[in-house]
Amino acid sequence: MKFIVFLLALSTFCCTSLSAQAQETRIDAAKSAGLYGLAPDLTRDLGNPLSQTGQQVAWERFGIFFDEQKHTAFVAALDPQGAAAQQGAKVGDVLRGTDIMGANKTLNGVLQAFAAVADREAAALLLYVLDADSGWQREYRLTAAAPGEQAAAVPPALRGAATSHKGLMAIVRGDPSLSDPRDITHDAMLALQAISRHVKACAGSDAVAIPVQIANTTTTRDGFGTIKSSETTQYGEVLRVRPEFASWARANIHAYPPQPISTVRSAVLELISQQGCDGAGFKQLEVGLAKVMNVALPESTAVQSKVDGGLPEDASAFVAECYPLQRSAMAAKGLNVGERALALICFCQEHAARASGDAQLYSSLQIVDRSYYDGNPQLHDSFNESFDQCSRAPDGSDLRQRIEALWRQMNI
Repeated sequence: MKFIVFLLALSTFCCTSLSAQAQETRIDAAKSAGLYGLAPDLTRDLGNPLSQTGQQVAWERFGIFFDEQKHTAFVAALDPQGAAAQQGAKVGDVLRGTDIMGANKTLNGVLQAFAAVADREAAALLLYVLDADSGWQREYRLTAAAPGEQAAAVPPALRGAATSHKGLMAIVRGDPSLSDPRDITHDAMLALQAISRHVKACAGSDAVAIPVQIANTTTTRDGFGTIKSSETTQYGEVLRVRPEFASWARANIHAYPPQPISTVRSAVLELISQQGCDGAGFKQLEVGLAKVMNVALPESTAVQSKVDGGLPEDASAFVAECYPLQRSAMAAKGLNVGERALALICFCQEHAARASGDAQLYSSLQIVDRSYYDGNPQLHDSFNESFDQCSRAPDGSDLRQRIEALWRQMNI
């Protein structure tokens, strides 16, 4: 029974009947297959050598597979540990074009763009898409890992509309060459605004307060260019930043964005909401900010270190990434699972994966991918025993106290 309960909690894929799928479009069928879509068919004949090469490059180097509907390509499958899934792609994204082939959005056009970067060591290209969830236009740059390295990942909270903001993406990837300096400055200021709202938790008692005063003058002229009226409004607040960022913030205060609505600011606030200021994603953001500002951070701010076996020192990064993905997976299946139960599932998966000592199992479950677990039945007994021990931890036990502390930290 506990095995069945565990599989229900861990499952990320929706099963649909053949008759139901027959009525679906290709895009709907891919979406209904789950978080990572359909199994890619790399044997299909595309009738074009360049397209065949592009299909192979797209899957093997980026972990993304495309199908076509009405002469328009869309994302039909993702490798959960591939660059595309880690950098913002979603199953069901409909292509509008690429930076290499322009507005050519056919399957052959998109795949030939991938073929064009086949010989590049650190291959990269920009995809323009209609978002699978919102239908809004957005874009994301996919960068394949160099041989023997890992592809740069974007924190889950920043993989939505925020991918269209090149300055923010250059910051979180720690590569200022990916964007215009003005965009980086603009998005860095928006990130600092978001962090400033949580300054006590994120910057501590040493935070530096920087007054912001902006005067905006609106002038009305008649048809001859004569000034009819002029009105000046004052905007003022205080930006609070960690000491290492203070000099840069003062030098660039002229670029302070006063607009009340911002995708970048909202995305960073969501990142803080999901992970707090100690999560790996937030630390990645801070390290990226330090790099574009050309300042050094204390060693404690470095992205979470690994212990023997390649496992992180604690569960915070695992839960921070697992929780929103687990919530999306359950919602896609039509299951209404409470916030505490979702957090418990992620925490106990982390506990059981850590006990197994298997780094690949650990990393796959962190992104809610059960394929490695399913393919290694020799892990099941010990994993299920550890998971059950965690989920049924008695009141007062160390495990139970840690679970309750997690709930308090997540404010659920």
